[in-house]
Amino acid sequence: MKNRQNPSNVTQAETSRLARPATLLGLFFFVILFFYGLWQNNYGMKNALTMSAIGVAGISYTLFLYYLSAAHPACLTRWQALIIISNAAAITISLAALPVYIQIIPHLVIILVSVVTVIIWGRNQALIFIVSATTLQAILSPPTLSPLGLWTQFFSHFSLFLEAIILSEITHRLIQALYARIERLENLNDFARRIGASLEKEEVISLVNSALQEALAADTYYLGILENGQIRLDLLYDDGEFFTGTVVNAEGTLSGWVVRNRQPLFIPDLRQDVDLEGVSLVIAGKEQTSLSWMGIPMITAHLTGILAVASYEPNAFDRTDMELLENLGQQAALSLDNAYHHEEVEKQSRLDSLTHVYNHGYFLTLLEQSAATIRASGGGMSLVMMDIDYFKQYNDSYGHLVGDKVLVELTRLLSSYIKATDSVGRWGGEEFALLLMGANGLQALQIAERIREKVNSLNLQTEDGRQIALPTVSQGVALFPAETGDIIKLVDLADQRLYLAKERGRNQIEPGEDHWKHIQ
Repeated sequence: MKNRQNPSNVTQAETSRLARPATLLGLFFFVILFFYGLWQNNYGMKNALTMSAIGVAGISYTLFLYYLSAAHPACLTRWQALIIISNAAAITISLAALPVYIQIIPHLVIILVSVVTVIIWGRNQALIFIVSATTLQAILSPPTLSPLGLWTQFFSHFSLFLEAIILSEITHRLIQALYARIERLENLNDFARRIGASLEKEEVISLVNSALQEALAADTYYLGILENGQIRLDLLYDDGEFFTGTVVNAEGTLSGWVVRNRQPLFIPDLRQDVDLEGVSLVIAGKEQTSLSWMGIPMITAHLTGILAVASYEPNAFDRTDMELLENLGQQAALSLDNAYHHEEVEKQSRLDSLTHVYNHGYFLTLLEQSAATIRASGGGMSLVMMDIDYFKQYNDSYGHLVGDKVLVELTRLLSSYIKATDSVGRWGGEEFALLLMGANGLQALQIAERIREKVNSLNLQTEDGRQIALPTVSQGVALFPAETGDIIKLVDLADQRLYLAKERGRNQIEPGEDHWKHIQ
């Protein structure tokens, strides 16, 4: 976590409100001093009116500074050095006139002003005030010639200096802890807002990466998802370098323990034996062993994973860091779950519900995207439109369930004859389409012929064991961009050739080999 005097959204006015209790306490002392002087004056005590005057001056000066901090906070910054030196001089000179028997008041006032200075301006400015005030007080103290008196004065001034320094440092550290807490909450809120609006897995992981770099001083961190007994690290950062494609075993590792037990694990010092049965240290990323480690499980309805950070230094993290990691992990898990669910919904929206190949709408989009790629980088593709011959007879003779079975078996066959870069789509009813990337006309014809032959040898049976008549398919092939550079015309051309194959007796492919010898 970045360390700074105060977070960006803590204004000077809010800082002044933090100083209000100490300011009111100082005001209280001056009021008491004023009334104490008046009371002592009734008994004719020496310097009684001086005490009352100092009380009035202190009240006036305190109220003036409070008004300045509330109404014109920018002035506190602009006149910072002048106000600090003026505070030291005014308080020390005025309080030096007090009787010896109430010299505790200067001590209390200087300490209170030191605390207020730390809150408003910071540690260094408070140190300037303390040194100035205690030095002036030592100079203005009544001289004494006895060794005991000198020692008493020295001890008094030194104790005041030490008390002011200690209380100022305590206040400074408390403020730093408060501001660090505020900043962490700011970062968590900002992270939650940004990650909650993301439905893309890559974007969620990128936001997790940024949050970890901003929030924790870790040498390495990773986000892993459990799959088939292994943890796939979708994010792995190690000592300034990102690693991709890393997979570690879940069994026998710290990550596996966290995932299996579904609870956080914090190990401040890995140099000591890890008291976890069956767990050993595994190095991922660079060949360097981490010496402190934290991991939290990410468990949702759609995923099981882990978010972990580590350092090459022992005791690099504390419980506050662990709490922060848990908060980040919870937000990341929910967002990844949403992303996976969204991805699954998106995927299902592209598929035909029966055959689970691309539906008409998405296949047409895929054709447009592939055409744009070819226009930009060159190459070509073939489109094969395919129709099952006399398909209505299957529904009429065997029922629609058998008809559906024929469609499913056909798509399985088609998927087995294409490359990973190719695609199958259900164009409608019993009509299908094949997108063959990089295939010329002759290559597309060969693939279509193998499909035709394989369809003719399918072995299909009804639920009661009756043999289903073998289906046949008619196919039409068209080439992009050699025959047309327009996707709609490409589909029309392949469709026309499909119906030409059906008119010529079905179980055929149009056009034949002679056509493609002249078109590449």
